[in-house]
Amino acid sequence: MHMSKLIFARNAAGLVLAGLALGACSTSGGGGASVAPAPVRAASSEGTVPDYCPQVSLREGTAILRKGEGDNLQYIASISGTTRSCRVRDGQLYMEVGIAGRVVPGPAARSGEVQLPIRVAILDANQLVYSQLGQQPVGVTPAGGAQDFRYVDRAIRIAVPKGRSLVVYAGFDEGPQSGAKRPGS
Repeated sequence: MHMSKLIFARNAAGLVLAGLALGACSTSGGGGASVAPAPVRAASSEGTVPDYCPQVSLREGTAILRKGEGDNLQYIASISGTTRSCRVRDGQLYMEVGIAGRVVPGPAARSGEVQLPIRVAILDANQLVYSQLGQQPVGVTPAGGAQDFRYVDRAIRIAVPKGRSLVVYAGFDEGPQSGAKRPGS
């Protein structure tokens, strides 16, 4: 088999597996059909599954991260899907937010690991109640083709909201751009 066909086949298989992994989760974001809320049920010491678990949204401009331009392009990272799960225990909402995507090396790619800055932020009635910036390492090689990544924030614990007022955002965050005010800041 020709090397480019082998790389394409491997990348296609990775996309299928990523899709299956995201599809296996109970809920997903990104604009697909909405799943009806599950009834509250006991889950022993892990808490209960609430009837409301907010969708994860990508803010405009946070789904793609480019390092460099033209011949100096090192890589392009993109988010292809999100998912989340919720539990209620002791008056707290415990959430896990998952993000999947891929990194494609550019003409100036160097072998090694890149760190993707991924932020999860939660608003309750337009008030920031959670914000965490994580780093997801991804190995990149110039001739290696695209690499999939998965990031999960398991540290989310907030007060159970009074209504269905939570908004969950996820995306790449390199910090404030010079002279620009960041949305929500």
